[in-house]
Amino acid sequence: MTRRTHSHSRPLGQPTRGKTALNRLRQIDVFVALAYAEVLTSGSPLVVDVGYGAQAWTTLEMLERWLPVNPRLRALGLEIDPERVAVAQPYADPPRIDFKLGGFNVIALLGDERARVIRAYNVLRQYDESEVESALTEMAQGLEIGGLLIEGTSTPSGRMVAFDLYRREADGLRHEALVFGTNFRAEIEPTDFQTILPKRLIHHMLDQTLARFFDSWQRSMHIARGNGIRSRRGRWIDAGKRLRDQFGWKIDVRGRLLERGYVVVKESLQTTKGEL
Repeated sequence: MTRRTHSHSRPLGQPTRGKTALNRLRQIDVFVALAYAEVLTSGSPLVVDVGYGAQAWTTLEMLERWLPVNPRLRALGLEIDPERVAVAQPYADPPRIDFKLGGFNVIALLGDERARVIRAYNVLRQYDESEVESALTEMAQGLEIGGLLIEGTSTPSGRMVAFDLYRREADGLRHEALVFGTNFRAEIEPTDFQTILPKRLIHHMLDQTLARFFDSWQRSMHIARGNGIRSRRGRWIDAGKRLRDQFGWKIDVRGRLLERGYVVVKESLQTTKGEL
């Protein structure tokens, strides 16, 4: 993905539905604290929540969960809807936490500062696939080198999440991982995640690489059941390891991730590799 330079005075993007339940994004926040603590504790102390919705919950919760990792962190919530920004103002406490009118053009609001993490969750789902790359590129302008961009979708309750992780490099964004998460509160099949894939993948379930991955994961789960593993967590862990060891996928099998409900795929799963 190549870098573009833009200067916009008005927010870029479309208003979301904004119906975000409390703790809906908990799994994303916990994952970052577990897997990327070094990102939160180095560089800029600013983290940005793009499109937080009708209430300020996701931004407030994000900061609360990451402060134990780095007490210096500051959070900025951005919304394209002026009424939502007004509703969030009673929770603002600058510079620790603030809410502003803005969209994908994060850089326009930061001045000389850059963010360490930008999260745009349940935002791009309503856009055309052709708009995804430009939105990601625009947001990346607000990241410092080494920072993370998180984009994905969840079920309404947050029971299941799927998101892309991108790392900002000198020449643009590099896709780092595709993450699937569950809280084990209900029985799930790997194919259940197909309805909440990141926007770049949601319309490509018949593509060779993505279809092969889900077939491998489904078979891994069936093997775990056949081997008599009774617990949901146990089957998840066994299947995640089998995806790497038996089927050859690039899976992060660190215990603290698999045991907490994350399957981390260190590849894009795109049949034809593009800039994303």
